[in-house]
Amino acid sequence: MKIVCPKNDLLEHLQHAQNIVNPKSTLPILANILLEAKDKQLELISTDLEISIHSLCPVEVMKEGKTTLPAKKLFDIVRTLPEEPITIQVNESNVAEIICKPHIHFKLLGLPGEDFPRLPDFKKSDSWEVDQKDIKKIIRRTAFAVSRDESRYVLNGIYFIFNGNKITAVSTDGRRLSHMTVDSGKKKDVKADFIIPAKTVQELSKLLDSSETLKIYCMENQVKFNAGNFSLITKLIEGNFPNYEAVIPKGTGPTVIIPRNSFLDALLRTSLFTSDRANSVKLSFSKGTCILSANTPELGEAKEEIAIEYEGSDFVIAFNPGYLIDVMKNIDDDKFSFMFPESSTAGVIKTNGEFLHVIMPMRVSG
Repeated sequence: MKIVCPKNDLLEHLQHAQNIVNPKSTLPILANILLEAKDKQLELISTDLEISIHSLCPVEVMKEGKTTLPAKKLFDIVRTLPEEPITIQVNESNVAEIICKPHIHFKLLGLPGEDFPRLPDFKKSDSWEVDQKDIKKIIRRTAFAVSRDESRYVLNGIYFIFNGNKITAVSTDGRRLSHMTVDSGKKKDVKADFIIPAKTVQELSKLLDSSETLKIYCMENQVKFNAGNFSLITKLIEGNFPNYEAVIPKGTGPTVIIPRNSFLDALLRTSLFTSDRANSVKLSFSKGTCILSANTPELGEAKEEIAIEYEGSDFVIAFNPGYLIDVMKNIDDDKFSFMFPESSTAGVIKTNGEFLHVIMPMRVSG
């Protein structure tokens, strides 16, 4: 195998490929990237057996062939090279020579490409086409609420539901729940639902950087995302996601309209006076006003008043400020509504009809 390619083109593909590689894997070949040169392009595949990334990089193919090379080391080498064409040639013993300019020369030991795990075939699977921007929006507004508790396995990802032209995504850690629905504009009779692991969501968000269509393929316990020259394949979280609809409060109650930026700024300042033992910010609502306050005995207290739209009776409620900050940082609306249905103790944050967030309050003291 022998190829010549620009540094930056190869570096982009290696960056995505090496992100999922586990260098401590008990299978040595899983620490490598599969490289196959043919048809004027270099095919790159990496996997940890849970997630796989496949990409096609245009190159000049001098000689076809394939091999596997250590992912982290190959990435580090290419990253440090000057902005010049790179030549990679591999002999029959899977020893790669990496050459950039006459005076820069590396030898890197690889393993046979034939030993690398094969990717699943999605040719007969159900598929959907959606705008990348819609999936990026979904990820941004739900990923922060995914549970990190490994004992609650089915909550360690985002629950996707495809129904007609609607795409719904839900995440929860038991104390908060994010719910997002977008209209893909593309009618599809096939219905499907599955839980995408948090690690997959993180890597997928790195691949979504254009306005191109994202193609999604679903087959048994695996899903494939195809974005341009990059594909990401993942195993799904097995199990039944909880009945999230039962968690979303029904009915009406006090509703306040709050300017996002001033609320976020006030939260960031007030939360400076919280601690591990007193990790709550109190919200005191009255007509046209919200007072945010927090106190820690060994530090002192903070209090800030902001203007809101509210005409109801006075009431007080407290929340973990980190949870509120997470929501505020992941929505773009100038204003949002904060509702407190009488049928529930939870608060409900809504924006423009697409996004809903349920958050459990904390005990109010003092």
